[in-house]
Amino acid sequence: MKHVTQAGVSLVVGLVLLSIVTLLGLAGASGAHVEQLLAQNETFRENAASAASAGIEMAIRAIVNSPAPEAVVPRITGQLAATGGQYDTRIRFMGYETGLPQAEGAQLVGAQFEIVSSADAARNAVDHQRANFMRVVRAGVEADAAPCEPIVARRCWQAGETRLQSWQRVAAP
Repeated sequence: MKHVTQAGVSLVVGLVLLSIVTLLGLAGASGAHVEQLLAQNETFRENAASAASAGIEMAIRAIVNSPAPEAVVPRITGQLAATGGQYDTRIRFMGYETGLPQAEGAQLVGAQFEIVSSADAARNAVDHQRANFMRVVRAGVEADAAPCEPIVARRCWQAGETRLQSWQRVAAP
């Protein structure tokens, strides 16, 4: 009689242990699936950031290739073929900086631009970036030129030079 009771108990213990191991296996598989989703979301965020950066670069290209600062197109849109990310970039001409160090009689000013690029990618991944950019052009008006070397230890600006003054990620508007 003792043998029959023990055989039943070992079967129950074996089934309980098998159930516990199965539940642990399912929990591990679920954790791996969540990790995979997190990695994919990070990839989509990176694609959105790449698209926003591409929008800034396209805006800088438009500014450099424009015949006059006032003639720069105010909006550029596009899509990255490799990632599928889409960008919408706005360019705002902010005015002229007249006090650039320059050679005497050069009559140069710095055309200042604000560039804001918003981009999106798959799974609602979004990125927003802002840059301030300056392009040195010949002045149509009298410029308050600052002296450069040798009077003051400052570099002289030349027409056509550019400077990316800031580039940052920003919160969603």
